[in-house]
Amino acid sequence: LKNVFEDQLGSKGGEILVLGASQAAAEILPFYFKWYDLDRAKKKIKLKMIASEKLKNKIILCETRYLPQKYANPMAINIYRDKVAIILWKKSPLAILIKNSEIADAYRKYFELMWVIARKE
Repeated sequence: LKNVFEDQLGSKGGEILVLGASQAAAEILPFYFKWYDLDRAKKKIKLKMIASEKLKNKIILCETRYLPQKYANPMAINIYRDKVAIILWKKSPLAILIKNSEIADAYRKYFELMWVIARKE
């Protein structure tokens, strides 16, 4: 799981899109995400998240929008460069990484649609 997040930090600039952001991620890896966000900010990698719950932590270089709580689930989809990471945030988390530019572009379009539908804080 950490390898997936460190892969996201592999290039300066750019953007990471997260569909289904959850507080569970920070609860499962509490110390790791503090480091991850600082490193991401140093590299000027922006983050756009769509969540179904109010996130407790303020996140550097991040813009968040929200969907109704009834759509909450333990899965998140992270889209970056030519990759899509599908992450199941459970006690024993699971990550599936897909490296394919066409799949990443398709998920990016899906994210953009959801971004328009989601509400600002």
